Amino acid sequence: MASNRSVRCAQEHVTYTCALCDSPDNVNWYCNDCQEALCDRCKETHTRGKKSRNDDIVAIGKANRQGDKPVPEVCKLHPGKLCDLYCSDCNELLCGMCVSKSHKLHNWKPIEEEFPTKKQQLKRHITTISSKIQHVKNETSKRHRANEAFKQNIDTMRKEVDSQRTKLKAEVDSLVDAALVELSSLEQEESGAHTNFCLQSQEKVVELTRLLEKAEKSYKTNEALFETEKSLYTTLPLYDVYASDNLPKSPNFVTGSIDRVVLTKMVGELFPDIQAAEIDIDIEHVQRLSMFTVTEQKEILSICPVDNNHAWLTMNQYKGLVMVNREGVVTNTVKLGFCPYRTTLIGTTNILLTSYDESSFVYKLTLRNKQVTTFADIRPHKACDISINEMDEVFVGTGTLDIVVLDKSGKALTKLSCEMKAWSIASLSSGDMAVIDVNNVLVIIDSSGKTKFEWTGELDNGQKVDDADLYQVSRDKYDRVFVPDSLHNQVYVLSRDGKQAVCLLDKKYRVTNPLAVGVDTCGHVWIGGANGIVHVMQL
Repeated sequence: MASNRSVRCAQEHVTYTCALCDSPDNVNWYCNDCQEALCDRCKETHTRGKKSRNDDIVAIGKANRQGDKPVPEVCKLHPGKLCDLYCSDCNELLCGMCVSKSHKLHNWKPIEEEFPTKKQQLKRHITTISSKIQHVKNETSKRHRANEAFKQNIDTMRKEVDSQRTKLKAEVDSLVDAALVELSSLEQEESGAHTNFCLQSQEKVVELTRLLEKAEKSYKTNEALFETEKSLYTTLPLYDVYASDNLPKSPNFVTGSIDRVVLTKMVGELFPDIQAAEIDIDIEHVQRLSMFTVTEQKEILSICPVDNNHAWLTMNQYKGLVMVNREGVVTNTVKLGFCPYRTTLIGTTNILLTSYDESSFVYKLTLRNKQVTTFADIRPHKACDISINEMDEVFVGTGTLDIVVLDKSGKALTKLSCEMKAWSIASLSSGDMAVIDVNNVLVIIDSSGKTKFEWTGELDNGQKVDDADLYQVSRDKYDRVFVPDSLHNQVYVLSRDGKQAVCLLDKKYRVTNPLAVGVDTCGHVWIGGANGIVHVMQL
C-alpha cells in the first residue's frame, strides 16, 4: 500500500519548474550545458542569448542530467505525462495517470526517493560486470598461454616424429608394406565372405520362396496339405536364418614403441578392439587380460605405461629399467648406475626418475641414446615420488610438508606447502593433486597445497577400510585415482569427489600385496606386486 506522501505525490503530480521564470507550466526542455529545466517561452529566449545560443537544449525526457536528481522521461502510455513516480511492487516507473489506472493500491513513491538506491545498485552491478569482464580476460589469457604451450608441445612432438621417421624409414618401409598387405588381405577376405554370405542368402530366399509357393498350393486337397506339412516339418529346420550374424569386426591399427629390437611393435599391431570411452568401474565386469613375472621375487616399485601395450617397470634392488608388453615379453632394457624408484614420462622420448636410496637428485633418461643426466638437485629435500601435469610442470614428493615444483628443464619454480607429509603423488588434469602421506592417508589438494578433501576409507558398498597400507598412487585420463592397498590385496578407485572408492579386484584373481599401479592409454590397469607378478586388468 502506498504511503500518504506517495498518494499526494501521485494525485498532485510532481512537476518541474523553469529555472529562469520559476513557472511550472510547459517545462518541456532541458539545457545540458547549464543543467537547467526550461519552459517553452524561456527556451526560445535561451537560444537567442549571446552566451547560450549554442547550448545543447533537448527535450526534458532526453536530458543528460549530471546531478543526483533524476530527470523523468515522458510516459509511453500517457503522452504529455512524465514518469516521476516509482512502483516498488512492479519495479517500474509511473506517471500520475498510471497510478490512478492500474497501480492505485501498490506501494509507490517519488522517483527522487528511489533514485539513490537504484544508483547504488547500478554501481554494484557495474562493479560485478567489470569483475566478470576481468575474469573472462584472465581466463582468456590463461587459455592463450595453455594454447601456446599446447602448440609448442605439438611442434616438439612433430619434430620428434619426423626425426624418428628419418632414422627408421629404411627398415620401416618393408614393415609398412607388410601391414598394408595384411590390411588388403583382410579386406579381400571380408569381400569374399561378404560375397559368399550374399550368395548363400540369395539361395536361401529362392529355396524358401519355392517352399512358400508349394505350401500355399497345398490347400487345394487334404492329401497335398498333409504331405506338404510333413515335408516342411523336416525341411524348415535346415534353413537356420536366425543364426548369429556375420558382420565383420573391424580391426584397429595401434602404433608401437620406437626401438630397434621390436621394430614390428614400432610400426604397429592390429587389435580387434580398443576401448576409448570412459567405463564405469564394476568389480564384476573387471577381467584380467594377462599375468606375468619379469624377475622372480623382485618387488615391482613403479609402473609407467607408455602406450596401450607397453610399460616401463622399476624393481627392488634392480639397477635399471625394463620395458614389457602386455603379455610380459621384455622389449627393452636400460642399465643404470643406481636403483630407480619412481618414474614418469616427460614428452615421448624422456623419462624422469627418482632413486631408491633417497637421493636428492631427480634424473633424466633420454631413451634415444639411453643416457642418464641429472635433471634437478632438490636438496635439502629427498626425491621420493615424481609426477608431471598438463603444463609440463614437474612435482616431486619429498616425504615432508613440501612438494617441490620444477619446470620442464629442471629449474625450481616454487614449493607447495601441504598439510601432511607427501610421499606418493599424482597430478590431475584439473590442476589438483592426489597425495598419499607417510601415514597412509590419501587426500586431494589444490594447486596451492590446501587439502580439498580426505578419503577416510569409505567404499561405495557401505563398508569402510581401516589400517590400509597404501603405495604408488596413479590416475587415468578421466582423473580417477587408483591406489593399491598391500594390506588388503586390493586396488581402490576414488570417485571424482574423493569421498568414496570402488574396489577393483575380485578375490578370484588372487592379486597379492599390490605395490604399484599404472593406467595405459587404453584404460587397462597394470598392477605390480611384492612377489614380482604383474597383472593387466581390463575395466
